[in-house]
Amino acid sequence: MYASSIDDILEDEEHYADQLKEYLFYAEALRAVCRKHELMQYDLEMAAQDLASKKQQCEELATGTVRTFSLKGMTTKLFGQETPEQREARIKVLEEQINEGEQQLKSKNLEGREFVKNAWTDIERFKEQKNRDLKEALISYAVMQISMCKKGIQVWTNAKECFSKM
Repeated sequence: MYASSIDDILEDEEHYADQLKEYLFYAEALRAVCRKHELMQYDLEMAAQDLASKKQQCEELATGTVRTFSLKGMTTKLFGQETPEQREARIKVLEEQINEGEQQLKSKNLEGREFVKNAWTDIERFKEQKNRDLKEALISYAVMQISMCKKGIQVWTNAKECFSKM
């Protein structure tokens, strides 16, 4: 009789532990969302940096001045200037790349904002559900503990009666 009640209590405790483990798994999923956001932010920053670099290259080609030490500046000094046709062709290619980069930057910004909006909605929904579930689980656990204590009191009362009759 006593062993079966202990087994029941252990099963109940395991059930409550499993409920709490679900939130551990959700926390891992939440970390993955944060990592994805960090990667999206990194991609956005790299796209912005690439766009700035292309704009600088285009400006340097248009003005004919090289502001930073670069391979382009060194090759120009070693092998001479490009022909105007070559420079115009490179400027045209860079302008196309700049337009593509601006579009890519806009889409990454929009994608990032949308991701954050959706993730925030999910997080808020989780918080509300978590509060309800944890409250319910902890109340049930407390009720189970009270029940277990009552059974323990009953067992000790029965044992006391048996010993007092001896």
